[in-house]
Amino acid sequence: GGRAAGPPGRRAARPARPVPSMGGCGSSTSKDQKKTKKNNSKQGDKEGGSTQDREKDKKQAKEENKGYQQTMQFLSQVALLKRLPPDQHPLLAAECRQKDFKPGEVVIRQGEVGSEFFVIQSGEASVSVEKPGGENLKVATLKVGDYFGENALLRDEPRSATITADTPLVTFKITREKFQELGLPEKLQFANRKAVGGGGKRVLETKTPATKTAQERTLIAEALNMNQNLQTMVSLDDARIQQLVDCAWKEEVKEGCEIISEGELVADYFYIVQEGSFEIFVSNLDEDGNGAQSAETHVTRGESKYVSTVSKGGSFGELALLYLVPRASTVKAVVKSVVWVIDRLNFKNILMKVSDEKLNEYVKYLDRVAILAPLLQEEKRALATALVEMHFAKDEVILQQAEPGNTFYVLYEGEVAVVKDGKETCKLQASQNGGSAEYFGERALLHNDVRAATVVVTSDTAKALALDRDTFNHMLGPLSEIIEKAESGQGRKAAVKASTAKGGPDQNREKIMKKDLVRIGLLGCGGF
Repeated sequence: GGRAAGPPGRRAARPARPVPSMGGCGSSTSKDQKKTKKNNSKQGDKEGGSTQDREKDKKQAKEENKGYQQTMQFLSQVALLKRLPPDQHPLLAAECRQKDFKPGEVVIRQGEVGSEFFVIQSGEASVSVEKPGGENLKVATLKVGDYFGENALLRDEPRSATITADTPLVTFKITREKFQELGLPEKLQFANRKAVGGGGKRVLETKTPATKTAQERTLIAEALNMNQNLQTMVSLDDARIQQLVDCAWKEEVKEGCEIISEGELVADYFYIVQEGSFEIFVSNLDEDGNGAQSAETHVTRGESKYVSTVSKGGSFGELALLYLVPRASTVKAVVKSVVWVIDRLNFKNILMKVSDEKLNEYVKYLDRVAILAPLLQEEKRALATALVEMHFAKDEVILQQAEPGNTFYVLYEGEVAVVKDGKETCKLQASQNGGSAEYFGERALLHNDVRAATVVVTSDTAKALALDRDTFNHMLGPLSEIIEKAESGQGRKAAVKASTAKGGPDQNREKIMKKDLVRIGLLGCGGF
């Protein structure tokens, strides 16, 4: 009946409850069991929740790591950022933040104080400058790998141009604070290079050849013969010149119109002046080897230097006929003018007409190119018909490191030096008589990467065969898909018809006379 003594300073414990017998069904045991079961259940839920949280954290960390790796990989491919030491790439990737913009959204505005530097991961954006009077002038288009905003970060000045998203735009940005902390102003040399606008998908527009008078035909033929670049690079006999004259069409150009803009990558036309005159301007910008471009550079386009004037009988834009190359100058109409236009596709088709003997020789060259090993013989022969002969002079640069390029070359006569980061790495020699040939630029058939090295002619002259990626894809489809099928062991048929590979029609086919045909309708005119 008495109370038990407890610890000093504390109330005595309550009387102990009677312990039920083993055979009884006391309520105390039932409640304790339920309480224990409930506690165990809570503990299990806690442990289960903890496991789920850990898995969730792991998944999130994995996704973050993957995103980090992708960011670092992308930044390491940007030509500008390649100047950073490799150990700086992870630091840069960690400080970059992704920023997305919708089409039409302004990224930075001219006159505003800048605090961020941007690199384009995907999409395209316009660079525009507001002229006195409030007129907005578009000066360039930026694409993947291009950058903008560095001037404001370097010199603490207002933005010199407005950047507007043309398509859904994904960028990586770095703030002024982080820019300074990483020491980028000292570690990076920003490009002062010529503009390279455009990019992306293009459509080559051709028009119906115009009827020409005898005087006009003579003017076009003489212009082709007098163009030193054309005569140096390709062999133009009278038959080919007359075919080029046939395919030319006439266009009028308004006074003040820029028919060619320096740095344009959409460069598919060659022009001969019939009436009027054009002034040629070249920017005073130095090449520094970077493949990407800066928006700030385009704003200085107004500082272009006058070079010369082209009048009646003159010509310009010839490099566009042979391969994808940025325009080297700006050409502007001084007065209302008239020009003859020859497109790249027709020009190449005329040059492609070669003999069977030459085709066999070209196929042998292609047999030596490792990246083309998965191609069938019919496909190689079809490609041989698309090869364009090009001639180069001593010290002429065929490929420029860090420049965009889509053309592959087979050197069959002469010598060239391969230069990387200013140092010569090797020389390539070829002899037509000796049957030896070398090739370079073959990765351009696979990817849209910038050139990994510069190739310059060291012999008095050099001769090469050229093939661009657009032509390859048109004839056979993407090379990457052909290689993938070959590696997987999938059997396949030639991507071109056998008759095309032979270079002529099937001799066994019944001859069809034009008089036996009935005209149904007109599909179209011009080049297809």
